[in-house]
Amino acid sequence: MAQQTYATLDDLIERYGREEIAGTSTDRNAPRGTLDTARVTRILADATSTMDSYLQRRYVVPVRPVPAVLTRICCQLARFDLANGSSNVPSEQIRAGQQAAMAWLRDVVAGKATLDAVAVVDQSDDWSRYQSRPQFHSRGGSIL
Repeated sequence: MAQQTYATLDDLIERYGREEIAGTSTDRNAPRGTLDTARVTRILADATSTMDSYLQRRYVVPVRPVPAVLTRICCQLARFDLANGSSNVPSEQIRAGQQAAMAWLRDVVAGKATLDAVAVVDQSDDWSRYQSRPQFHSRGGSIL
């Protein structure tokens, strides 16, 4: 069974146009306008895997249903990888999109950005030790 990704070839084409995706997905000897769907699928899977490596710190992955922000982030990462191969060099716009996508993923891990998704339950020993600490009382009866 094929891995489900946060974006599809159609999402990439909708955002960046068929000409750009065809131009960066195939090698230079392929007929103009040809899409290397196998390469695009592999790169979308790689982008999804990268995203999950960040998202899994806070959310159950894969995130389902897929929020629009994850589709956008996946497209930005895949666009960079498509443009970064053989003799291709990503433009500053494509590089900025990839950097913005990675910054957003780091913000998710840091808790500065959130998703409407199932959160990972904290089962660490630190949390349970904090909850079971003895409480200290002052002379006035208040908890310190």
